[in-house]
Amino acid sequence: MHYLGNKTRYLDPIVSAVTDLTPPARTVLDLFAGSGVVSRELAHYRPVLAVDIQAYSAVLASALSHPRRYDLPARRQIIATALRWLEQVRPSVSALLEYESAITNGALDDPQRFAMLVEHGSIASLDGTDLDHAHAKTTAQPALRAAGATITRYYGGVYFSYAQALDLDALLFAIGHGPTTPSDSTLVASILGTASDLVATVGSHFAQPTRLRDKLGNAKPNAVAQVVRARERPAIEAFERWLQKYSDLDPVKNTCTAITSDFRTVLNTLDDSVGAIYADPPYTRDHYSRFYHVLETIALGDDPGITLSPGTNAPSRGLYRTSRHQSPFSIRSEVDNAFDAVFSAAYDRNIPLVLSYSPQGGGTRARPETRLMTIERIVQRANEQFRSVEIRTIDDSSHSRFNRTELHGNVPTHAEVLVIARP
Repeated sequence: MHYLGNKTRYLDPIVSAVTDLTPPARTVLDLFAGSGVVSRELAHYRPVLAVDIQAYSAVLASALSHPRRYDLPARRQIIATALRWLEQVRPSVSALLEYESAITNGALDDPQRFAMLVEHGSIASLDGTDLDHAHAKTTAQPALRAAGATITRYYGGVYFSYAQALDLDALLFAIGHGPTTPSDSTLVASILGTASDLVATVGSHFAQPTRLRDKLGNAKPNAVAQVVRARERPAIEAFERWLQKYSDLDPVKNTCTAITSDFRTVLNTLDDSVGAIYADPPYTRDHYSRFYHVLETIALGDDPGITLSPGTNAPSRGLYRTSRHQSPFSIRSEVDNAFDAVFSAAYDRNIPLVLSYSPQGGGTRARPETRLMTIERIVQRANEQFRSVEIRTIDDSSHSRFNRTELHGNVPTHAEVLVIARP
């Protein structure tokens, strides 16, 4: 999946550093598991406890480490159940689907109208681009609410086409996933991957829908064409491909237990089974919950609500969840205490720590400081507690940068370092 700060390219040096510090049979605590790729790799060598405040992270870590294989009959049953659900729901939203189809088919000739459809797409707001759109949304909403079609109600028309969003809801229904009845992690992870494949945004995340009009309000034809192409991607086929990807994975050699929790809660309850901590906290002011809130809604299977734009009654442009996590590592007034909490817990329990961080880049006018902490400051704070602190660079590394070009600072040669602290 497309993921900010993904560590796939750095697995060898990370795993080498962590396993060198972890006695055999002792557990590694992956404190900010994110996409789960580091947890999976570590679990080949040591038992792992994968922790993240985001629920989708636990789903991904579990599916990557202990994938379940679904044979052809099982897959066909899931798809058949999804198709039956669609047959029942589609008649109630036919006007909405027809409206979208007409606008999308004419998007290249009238990109302005398509841009307005995306801007006013969410059924959670009954306003529309015109009376026909508003009426179609009003007609569809009760049926979608009764059917539990949360993805279509909130994100259809914006991040996905209405048809794609319906397919995602159908798949969630078919696997029986909900807030009180969570489904198998492999199935849910496959739907997360499907959503990531379908969305047409910069970086394939969910911080904001693609801007299809310029500052003067004129439609951008190339951006419109890109989104139109993305809305042609079939969701069911993407889901089947993701199921196959997980089926092709070999299970890890050790247990990988994935939980959803705040890092401080876990650090306060550590026991002697933990032999080392790997920490990959956020680096910038960008809260990860902003980039993956749609995936979080899929993982939780809940009704997320929508935050409002400041000072208005209009939904936020990104359609963010009403309960969205704000990491102290991304808040300037809290970041020092957040690092101290990690360092103190590791030192007090005599547990070695490997911390991933990216050095400060050159910055830009829009964002002169690209990091909330410098490597020098992190090392200074670590040295106040640990017996020894080592800096290990990962050569020629670089990070995906999904935000606007004017926010891209100069990337240093070593875009990733490991801070290795021994108590």
